[in-house]
Amino acid sequence: IAPDELVRKMVRTAEPARAKNVQINMNLNCWEQRLTANEIQISQLMLNLILNGFHAMEPDGGVLTIVSNFDETHIHIQVADTGCGIPKEIQSKIFEPFFTTKETGKGTGLGLAIVAQVVEDHQGDIRVESKPGRGTTFTVSLPRLHVPLETE
Repeated sequence: IAPDELVRKMVRTAEPARAKNVQINMNLNCWEQRLTANEIQISQLMLNLILNGFHAMEPDGGVLTIVSNFDETHIHIQVADTGCGIPKEIQSKIFEPFFTTKETGKGTGLGLAIVAQVVEDHQGDIRVESKPGRGTTFTVSLPRLHVPLETE
């Protein structure tokens, strides 16, 4: 799958959930790269990260930034928001199934658990950096497919 194309598609899919006061910036640099991955699972991973970013910026708005890069072995996709951030004391719990900070009826606590499982299933890695009141950045790294692309 083409990671940048998938990111663009998931941003379009999430668009109806974006508040008017949330801006999206994309800096996608993997247009020639490919992943060997389950497209539905990676789509779900991206959609969860995008929607979580949107929710983190409610009600004040902010900026969601998505960046893709690659190195010799991996494709890296960062999803960063300027939202409320995640307190240090709960950062170790955010990938646990059914853990949520949302009020009852607002979240299942499965979004980040699914993200973590998809990353693990694809032999990847996920890192989170967060500063309360400043925002959160998730960095997903997935193994790159090494095949020369056909040129016309």
